[in-house]
Amino acid sequence: MPPLPDPLQLAGLLLAGAAGGFINTVSASGGVVAVPAMIELGLPAELANGTNRLSAAISTLTATLRFHQAGVIPWGPALRLVPAIVLGSLAGALVGSGLEPEGALLAVAASLLIVLVLLLARPQRWLQGAEGLGEELQVTPLLHLVMVAIGFWTGFISLGSGTMTLLALAWFGRQDLARANHVKIVLRAAGCLVALVVFAARLQLVWGWAVPLSLAGMVGALIGSKVALGEQASRWIYATLIVVIGAELLLILTRQGGSVAGWAF
Repeated sequence: MPPLPDPLQLAGLLLAGAAGGFINTVSASGGVVAVPAMIELGLPAELANGTNRLSAAISTLTATLRFHQAGVIPWGPALRLVPAIVLGSLAGALVGSGLEPEGALLAVAASLLIVLVLLLARPQRWLQGAEGLGEELQVTPLLHLVMVAIGFWTGFISLGSGTMTLLALAWFGRQDLARANHVKIVLRAAGCLVALVVFAARLQLVWGWAVPLSLAGMVGALIGSKVALGEQASRWIYATLIVVIGAELLLILTRQGGSVAGWAF
């Protein structure tokens, strides 16, 4: 088991945790920051993948509590989708904690590229809403199936799962980004909790690294919740999506020759 982080590593963990918690809350998956940071700080890739699960669970739970206090979570539709996310996350975590997902990055890169093109091609759809997008989430059998697949990805690798959840709620649930984000955070919290239990049970979580990362993630989540509840929430979410997806693609392209497991987040 790796030793406790030294002062420099601890400082890096705190910065990465705060950034990850903010991103988890505002738009996507904070693993795009946290996991690469832990790897660069010296934690083995497979342990970084597991260690990030505690921070992801705590930051999404923190954001869920904050959104609940603000009265913006539509609990009925959200809870109807939780079983699909939990089922998928359990299956994905069981597979992801025992295997190195070789070749997965190419599929992720392709999917993220498609999403990025769609976002850039029709920005007003996300910034101002579009015909058919409303306040009520449309929970359909197709949306349940999509959430099972996203749940699997959440447990398996988690790269882009926050982005995928948010856009699935907008596309298949016909809901604007700001309101979809309130549902997304509940689903992310459920999926992250399931994955956390699996990775912890399989001893792929380094607590000495996970705790400071998670405490910083709580701070980032609180800051992110203020942004996500603001009047310009859709613009912040849209801008963060562009930045996060672009960063994910850049990381995949620059590390393509390295270990796939090194970017399993």
